[in-house]
Amino acid sequence: MPKTFDRAPELPRMRRRIGRDTTELLVTLLALACSAGIFGIMIRWSFFDITEQAEYDFMKNFLIATTAVLWIIVIRLELTAKHKAETMYGHQMNEYEIMRTKWLEIASQKMDFEAQKAIQPIIEVESKHKNIPKAKK
Repeated sequence: MPKTFDRAPELPRMRRRIGRDTTELLVTLLALACSAGIFGIMIRWSFFDITEQAEYDFMKNFLIATTAVLWIIVIRLELTAKHKAETMYGHQMNEYEIMRTKWLEIASQKMDFEAQKAIQPIIEVESKHKNIPKAKK
């Protein structure tokens, strides 16, 4: 929105979502790490060094549950960001309407003033000609 009224306000643009914040980034990274961990456990990477079946099942189930919860949180944060973007667009449109109305009022007043200013010299010249006595022949 312009800070002065010398030009018309710009129409706000609808954004798909508000930018990603630190919380969303961290939760997404954790969800991706847990997904990679599940993949690693499922193919039995030697990195994890799991020998007992009970420990393997516990780790697998724990990571699956954690990953599911984290991806649900990621989706929830995405929907919240989209909702905030829609709400912000609504507020920006309201501000735009107010600014546009004020700008139109100021522009019409400016046009009226300029029109009166342009007519003013003509009226003054006509009034001067009326006061001049006509020459007798």
